[in-house]
Amino acid sequence: MIENPLQCEHARAKLGELQLLYDRKRSESGDPHVRELTLRSLKHRINRFAEELTRYEVQRSETVNR
Repeated sequence: MIENPLQCEHARAKLGELQLLYDRKRSESGDPHVRELTLRSLKHRINRFAEELTRYEVQRSETVNR
């Protein structure tokens, strides 16, 4: 769970790295089954980071708007 702006910054950086890795793996050759499993795992992590960032931003905006 993201609790402060520094953690948010780190999460955004990690999300960007995961997205780049996902794009790179998508275009790699090799065993299609292994690639598919890797892409699923990466997509799951990408979605988790994106959800956490969204939750943090919503909580932050609710706090500011009070």
